[in-house]
Amino acid sequence: MAVFAIADLHLSLGTDKPMNIFGPAWERHDIRIEENFQSLVSDKDTVLIPGDISWAMRPEDALEDLKYIDRLPGQKIITKGNHDFWWGTSGKVEKMMADAGITSIRLLKNNAFYCDGTIVCGTRGWILPEHAEFSLADRLILDREVGRLARSLRAGEQLRQFPEDRTIVMMHYPPLLSDRSESGFSELCVEFGVDICVYGHLHGKGHEKAIQGLVRGVDYRLTSADYIGFKPLRL
Repeated sequence: MAVFAIADLHLSLGTDKPMNIFGPAWERHDIRIEENFQSLVSDKDTVLIPGDISWAMRPEDALEDLKYIDRLPGQKIITKGNHDFWWGTSGKVEKMMADAGITSIRLLKNNAFYCDGTIVCGTRGWILPEHAEFSLADRLILDREVGRLARSLRAGEQLRQFPEDRTIVMMHYPPLLSDRSESGFSELCVEFGVDICVYGHLHGKGHEKAIQGLVRGVDYRLTSADYIGFKPLRL
């Protein structure tokens, strides 16, 4: 079994939000994603999707996008992104998926999953204090998200079966803004011995700001769909 990651699918099968308005790189992106899943991912594999899944505003409007993801090969673990306004309570989303016969998608929020030697933890994240528009309100949300990652990592440790099991953290927002900075998220990754941290959110020129590679022993990888050519990245 392999583990892949791809963030920022930005699907709009149930709404009218064509992604090609953001440039030719997004032309037919849903078709390209499906083709790449078919060629790279097997039903035994797991795919991490760290947020910005659907442009829908309500859960029922996201259903077609979730059905699309369910039809793709592999088991999928998803986290919330900053554009996932459709995502209300996890219980409501899980019930909607169960009623629709969606079986291959699991929600990651204050929990963790074990996938054949890989512990998967994570949270949405938030903008960091270095951001020019960071405010007191952002501090409250940031602290809440750091707490959620801590709970997820503690839950992940309860799932560990062997000392050599690896831990992957999936987030939507970048957990670091430079390889010389720290955040509550990066500190937790070091504390819990996280092996890989995947994230998305960055597009276009934002790719140039991405933190990639080893920082204090954690391997950070940008997995925004447009950055990785709409091909799930094997971890």
